[in-house]
Amino acid sequence: MAYGKGARLLPPHVAGLSGGASMCDDGDQAEEVRAEAAEWFARLKTVPVSRGTLEEFFAWRRIDGNNEAFEAVERFWGASALAADRPGIRSATEAALERGRRRRGRLGMRRRAIAATCAVLAIGGVATTWAFHDRGQAYETQVGQQSVVTLEDGSRMTLDTGTRVTVRYDAQARHVRLDRGQASFTVAHATDRPFTVSAGEAEVRATGTRFEVRLDGGTRVTLLEGRVLVSAPGEARPLPLAPGQQLQFRTARPPLLRPVDTAAASAWTRGRIVLDETRLADAVTEVNRYTTKPVRLDAPGHADSRLSGSFDTGDVAGFVAAATALLPVAATREADGRIRLTDAERKTPE
Repeated sequence: MAYGKGARLLPPHVAGLSGGASMCDDGDQAEEVRAEAAEWFARLKTVPVSRGTLEEFFAWRRIDGNNEAFEAVERFWGASALAADRPGIRSATEAALERGRRRRGRLGMRRRAIAATCAVLAIGGVATTWAFHDRGQAYETQVGQQSVVTLEDGSRMTLDTGTRVTVRYDAQARHVRLDRGQASFTVAHATDRPFTVSAGEAEVRATGTRFEVRLDGGTRVTLLEGRVLVSAPGEARPLPLAPGQQLQFRTARPPLLRPVDTAAASAWTRGRIVLDETRLADAVTEVNRYTTKPVRLDAPGHADSRLSGSFDTGDVAGFVAAATALLPVAATREADGRIRLTDAERKTPE
């Protein structure tokens, strides 16, 4: 799981957490929260991250004040990472580290953690999953990873497993290109600076709203809050969406507009997969997006059987247990550790 932010460069004394206070400065009464935020940031940049760790992080982030502290760490990271080799940033970080070593008392260890995190962020952003070039700033997640990115205007992206986006901001517009995978966007309101997301041949335009875009053999746009306009080839005018609507584009087919359950559609942002009378073949495809050892479906008699349930992303064992309990399919583990689902009445070759 990786975190990042495209931001203009700020020196350490400006790129602080709140109220003009620097993350690396000695404290105020919120220092413990800032320290926890820094520790979480460091933990989540070390992959792989277990599901238990993610659930613990989500619970911590729901506590008042913690989300704001974590976003401030993201902002600091964005500014510092862009300054990777600047001597001023490096020397300021080293000074912060030294202050952390001298600290005593109950928060000493956490203050050193803050300083150490500042050092990692300022000196290189090692092993981060973003890259900057003249065509924009790219963010990427690997299979099984998810990422939350706060952009320079305060808009937020949540990247799902196996996702890549490229962000390009200028004075007139904010543009994101979804190259693969799925992303959720919470857009900061700015009517004079439209926010657009292009994916495949479709483009979504918003000013302040929350929506998801997915590339999956076509383009799928789901509106969670607010209003968007979706443009696509062959359409005379942009198509408006209302909350709870999903628009799908597939090659050589007319656009398909349908209602969706927004909680289920966005469940992946909370680390869940929700299946509602979903074909077994489609359910396996969805579960496999989150694992490097995909389930093999070899049950032609039941590929169209329907399955409902809710699972943690990456919980292959839980999904297989439910599938074999609810449907007439059997599971066997192959030599490489992958699981194969077969028709229960078929004999699996030895």
